Amino acid sequence: MWPDRFDSSPSNGSQHSIILTFHKVQPQFSFGATNFSPKRMEQLCRWLASRQYFFVSLDELHVNRDNKAVTVTFDDGYAHLMDILQLLVETYGLKPTVFIPTEYIGKPNSWDYSSVFRKTYHLDAYQIRELSRLGIQFGSHGHSHTDLTRCDHERLTRELKQSKSILEDILGSKVDCISYPFGNTNRDICRRATEAGYTIGVTMTFPRPDDPFISLGRLPVYGYDTLFSIGQKIEHGPMYPVERMKSRITNYLSGGNSWYRRLTRR
Repeated sequence: MWPDRFDSSPSNGSQHSIILTFHKVQPQFSFGATNFSPKRMEQLCRWLASRQYFFVSLDELHVNRDNKAVTVTFDDGYAHLMDILQLLVETYGLKPTVFIPTEYIGKPNSWDYSSVFRKTYHLDAYQIRELSRLGIQFGSHGHSHTDLTRCDHERLTRELKQSKSILEDILGSKVDCISYPFGNTNRDICRRATEAGYTIGVTMTFPRPDDPFISLGRLPVYGYDTLFSIGQKIEHGPMYPVERMKSRITNYLSGGNSWYRRLTRR
């Protein structure tokens, strides 16, 4: 029987680790709130280094309890990550995890209503392998970027297992982490994810000290964020409650993609 926090095994130190999540990292204007430009990304990396933060991989959270450890994740796995990730890895020691909706590998983001204005392509299989050679970790973002809490038993199984299998075939290695689309999950989904072979799952809610590894909270970074607001999130500054509320509202509005898919039958 699964308790209210989804898992009886807390992360044993996740409260000391910081997980930042990004989506688009494009230099040009992007519709929506999820784009954080490459220039600003570099500024953030330099700012973190100046405050003695250092990067760790998602897997290293199991053993690293340092309150200066930062993990960076990218949801959706857009192709333009090819333009920036190598620089971030080699220059700043980034150890990112990229989460892929496998139905859209090499395809435009037709699941996202912003694609009506401008299509953004996802990484293809070759690009995924190239980034993997740099030490970049990959994880599932579901198969079709569908809200898993709205899936029936059969579709949930397919979303969890098919995405894992496709990525493992591309990478030739085990995939054991998942970012729940739109950050939405519950006890049953976490249990099913564990049964499917995932050991780490991440959401879009702010982290809590008792987060289990199968539903770790993250600190989202949006286009409207500044070094000040990110610092408030990371260091629990006086504006932390305000930043948490802003993130909740932004993530709630992202649920409009679910309605968009229903209306367009995608």
